[in-house]
Amino acid sequence: MATQSLSLTASLTLTLLDNNDNVVFSYSPTFTVNSGTTDRNALTSGELLVATGGTQANLAAHNKDLIYTFVKNVDGDYPVAVNPDGDTIADLKPNECMFSPVHIDGAGDGSANLDLAATTAAQKVQFLICDGQDTGISSDD
Repeated sequence: MATQSLSLTASLTLTLLDNNDNVVFSYSPTFTVNSGTTDRNALTSGELLVATGGTQANLAAHNKDLIYTFVKNVDGDYPVAVNPDGDTIADLKPNECMFSPVHIDGAGDGSANLDLAATTAAQKVQFLICDGQDTGISSDD
């Protein structure tokens, strides 16, 4: 069987300056993943309509130990909460986005979903999921 291969690098430089242009804070995270998979999808993207009761992006085909996740709330009115493994890691206001490495099954309960919840009305989100390396810390190993 052929091995799917994907390399993804995301980087950002965030610098906060005061009114005299002095650097108050600077942060430059970089995440790189080289994923080689045989039985999983390395990359998934799409759009979901997030319900007020919650909606799940099923990630059963991905590595639950580590995925790199980009989620954007494309709605212009209401926020959307991003809840992997039941913990809210982002409350995206209208048109906001987030990028983060995420461990989907941190509680060891077999979770294979990225849960999204709209607080008021149904909201549309766009997402991109990229497999990270298997860290060997999943409870289903």
